[in-house]
Amino acid sequence: MDRGIKILVVDDDTDYNLYLTKFLSDEGYQVKGITTPMDAVATLEREKFHIVILDLKMPRISGTELLKEIKAKFSNICVIVLTGYPTFKSAVETMKLDAFDYLKKPFDLNDLRKALGNAQKTYCLIGSSKDRLKSSVGKKLKFLRKSKKITQKQLADRTGLSPSLLSQIENGQIAASLTTLDKLSSSLNVKISYFLDEEDDEPLGTTPIGGNNG
Repeated sequence: MDRGIKILVVDDDTDYNLYLTKFLSDEGYQVKGITTPMDAVATLEREKFHIVILDLKMPRISGTELLKEIKAKFSNICVIVLTGYPTFKSAVETMKLDAFDYLKKPFDLNDLRKALGNAQKTYCLIGSSKDRLKSSVGKKLKFLRKSKKITQKQLADRTGLSPSLLSQIENGQIAASLTTLDKLSSSLNVKISYFLDEEDDEPLGTTPIGGNNG
């Protein structure tokens, strides 16, 4: 079964990388494995992936540092962290960096299946195209608002939309109308296509807006 979901496995252990890529391929995912962590960001820039499975302990750059780099460039991508050296500190640190899940090696393959299933639901990688669009718009709105250091209340005041409506849009609970998107794009100084283009993870050439409290 072809799930249509692309996964990048980043693990410097060649044998474990092959083991994971084979398993995921057998599960119906489109998978690519790389063993050089320094190549991860460049790979993500060349190809579109929905999920990254990232080992935490690697040479030259730690998984935590790499997670931070990935999230800075690709805010909407789902990252599942693997580690053979789990600690409470590293778990908290990766969660703060917006890792979706944290799995201890070795793990039961059913735990990975469960994590992937939850990721697909959370990131709307399964379901209707309408659901995926709602999720995409919400994530982009939240990313853009936070990058400009604007609170939901401030954005509500600027657009005339309620904070409750903005919260529901950001969480992918409801679809934003074109009128609403027009108000948001004008207030946040981006084109309306930014919210509707699935290929764009963040706006380019935007100008920061005043009101940085929050």
